[in-house]
Order: sequence, then structure tokens, then C-alpha cells
Amino acid sequence: MLTKYNKDENKKITMGFMSYISELKDMNNLEKELNLYDKDENRQLYLWKSNVEDYSGIVALSFSTKTVFIDYISLTPSYRSQTNTFKIFDDIKRKFPKYTILGSFSLVDQLRLWSEKNNQSEETESD
Repeated sequence: MLTKYNKDENKKITMGFMSYISELKDMNNLEKELNLYDKDENRQLYLWKSNVEDYSGIVALSFSTKTVFIDYISLTPSYRSQTNTFKIFDDIKRKFPKYTILGSFSLVDQLRLWSEKNNQSEETESD
């Protein structure tokens, strides 16, 4: 489940998830990144919950007219799996059904696999 980032309520936990990203381990870079998502209306951060009560990671998204671009996903180490990444893609698709989902170079292969899996499921259901 995706929950939109709220600076007043989620800043510390978001910073924790962002610190897993090597480029954001430096506090100055991390603060700049948070400010970027706070100030640019075409960029949004979402906290992600698996089926548990606590947040398991964050998803950074950028929007254009017809696309949602996944800038990055940062999960706690115990949640880093293809299954959870696919769940996040599913959640993004549910939340933004009219958008085409694209992703950064680090996510392209996983997005392709997820898309192929979904296409196969749709074909099986229509048979």
C-alpha cells in the first residue's frame, strides 16, 4: 500500500529509507533530495507498506502528462525482493491506472519482467 509522504509526519522514517541509497548517505545530499520532492509538484514520495503494520520502504515518483516514472525504490533489507518490487509496481498501477509506468535504469529489467508477467496473466484470464 502506498501512502503519500507528509513532511510533518514522515520525515524521519523517509530519511532512514533514503539513507539506504549510496548517493544519499551524505546528509546534505539527502536534504537536497527531500527538498526536491517537497518543492516540485511533479515529484512525489510515497511510503510503502507490505502486509504488515510498519512501513517497509519508499518509492520516489516523477510525473508527466501520461507517465509516472519510478526514480527509485528503497526498501529495508528484509523486504528487498522481486516479489515486493512487483507488489510496489502493482500498487503504482492501481493508484495511477491511466499512466504508463516507466523506471530508472536500475528498474528497467524488473519492470519488463513485471509487465510480461501481467500480460501473461491477462492472456490466461481471457482464454
